[in-house]
Amino acid sequence: MSSKSNTRWLVLALSLLMALVSFSAWAQRTDGNIGGLTVAGDQVTAVNTGTGFKREAVADQDGKYRLSSLPLGEYIVSVVRNGAPVANFKLNVRPGTTARVPNLTADSKPLAGQPAPAN
Repeated sequence: MSSKSNTRWLVLALSLLMALVSFSAWAQRTDGNIGGLTVAGDQVTAVNTGTGFKREAVADQDGKYRLSSLPLGEYIVSVVRNGAPVANFKLNVRPGTTARVPNLTADSKPLAGQPAPAN
């Protein structure tokens, strides 16, 4: 084989190796996300039921929110509007995915008898 041919094979082999390594690293993610759609300004809180890990976000002007890079596990997601709890959901965060919370609208009524979560 010529030197030029050897170089091509080396480049091809290294490219293939890099692709396999990057795919393997992606497949081993140890975090996930939570996202959804509600009313702009709503406070969204996710608490991991196993560890107590907590993350908060405020829905943007379009009502979208995303809680990123969450440790895996089961979460209780609470939505509070103007100080009143509107909804609670239980869901699981899995590696490399976004768990979707059901969409809420301005017509969603506050939950009766439940105080807003403490900060």
